Amino acid sequence: MAFDPRPFLKDLARGRHGARDLTRDQARELFAAILAGELVGPALGAVLVALRVKGEALDELAGMMDALASHVRPVRLPARRALPVVIPTHNGSRKLPNLVPLLAMLIAREGVPVLLHSSSQESTRIGTLPILEMLGHAPLATVVEAEAALEERNLAAIPVEVLSPDLARLMDARLTLGVRNSGHTIAKLMLPMGVAPSGACRLVAVTHPDFLKLMRDHFVAFPGNAFVMRGVEGEPVVRLREAQPIEEVRADGSTVTHLIGEGETGYALPAREAEATAQWTRDVLEGRSRAPVALARQVALIVQHCRDQGSAGRQPLRLVSSK
Repeated sequence: MAFDPRPFLKDLARGRHGARDLTRDQARELFAAILAGELVGPALGAVLVALRVKGEALDELAGMMDALASHVRPVRLPARRALPVVIPTHNGSRKLPNLVPLLAMLIAREGVPVLLHSSSQESTRIGTLPILEMLGHAPLATVVEAEAALEERNLAAIPVEVLSPDLARLMDARLTLGVRNSGHTIAKLMLPMGVAPSGACRLVAVTHPDFLKLMRDHFVAFPGNAFVMRGVEGEPVVRLREAQPIEEVRADGSTVTHLIGEGETGYALPAREAEATAQWTRDVLEGRSRAPVALARQVALIVQHCRDQGSAGRQPLRLVSSK
């Protein structure tokens, strides 16, 4: 029997100012049905658009994450002195070159394992996976392949359906509705099954102030290692030409806000096309060009966090090559 969303829509579908938030249990029940494929077609669209208009509340987000937990596959992350990094990269670039591949590869070069997951991009956007493929890191089709790549190369890039087919299906509703939905929100917080919030560092990027507050509140309620920031076109990289605050969240619940420089106005970026961005990324990695100062500082922050938090009381490791 199909799931009946009408009792939930009576609360959600009253407009931005008249809508009522769901409880955590209600959100868990609703999204368990959505992820199980029990809510489809116009009924699913109505729920997703109502939530889009209202905006997710903290308890709703907690219930969504509760529901997601059993729909994510386990991935064995490498056991190193440094915590692994999980990078959701679901926006792509629309106006600027996509710097996520360079960010990921600079972090991995420091010995920090990096797992990226990505979803289908709009045709007008340049996604992360095509650029990484040009750089020798093709998207991986299975968890086994991802685990091997993490062990051998410190970097694995996967389509989101490899990690959670049911979440991928929910996110694909964007192709019909034309707007993002709550699936994209919970994808920012997703960890492989069995990985504790203290067991990996998530890079969480948002586009709007309301979402920034929501993510801050989430990590107050559910501490874990993360960096939370206003992303560039929704991707977790710093702005290069102006000061950029980034909030470092630690597993003990403490937070530190870092301000990364004042930017550099004279740095010449490549064209936004995938081929040009891939070649520029290769030039930076091989020393023919230097990395943007702000991005190098972001890498240093992430690597230091992962080494310190992964030391588990031992003497923290220091950076080797990041400046």
